[in-house]
Amino acid sequence: MDDVDSAELVSRLVVVSSRLTRAFRRVIGNENSLAALRALAVVEQYQPVRVGHFAQGYLSSQPAATKLLAKLEEAGLVVREASPTDGRASQFSLTDAGRERLAENRSIMIDQMQPYFESLSVEERQSVDRALGLVSDFLKDRHPVDSVDESAEAPESDANVD
Repeated sequence: MDDVDSAELVSRLVVVSSRLTRAFRRVIGNENSLAALRALAVVEQYQPVRVGHFAQGYLSSQPAATKLLAKLEEAGLVVREASPTDGRASQFSLTDAGRERLAENRSIMIDQMQPYFESLSVEERQSVDRALGLVSDFLKDRHPVDSVDESAEAPESDANVD
């Protein structure tokens, strides 16, 4: 088999990722719901998560992250707790309602995509599975947010979190 240019693979991955995101936007409906789902997924990935770490994972400013987390807290989707290592800082985790909302929307997305993947051969599905594993491992090992040292973050006072 011929080798494939790594820059071309990355380019195709970016295009496919963008198309998937747009498809999920159409399925979910409105942009606010999609933003909330993205935020819940970041909280799920890093929980308990402090505002600064959440902002890095969500790719937003800390003030924007603070506002979004406050909205999610008001909606009962996340819970704010004092950090056990620094009582001045807050950290956020999903509530049962947040986990349910994330699971329901993922289920909708799965229902939309599953018929396509069922039409693939066993070998094609295995290839996709291997590729997803490689990309996932790369992100887990090298994603900048995952290497953040929480103890090095500046304390987030309640004034910064509200």
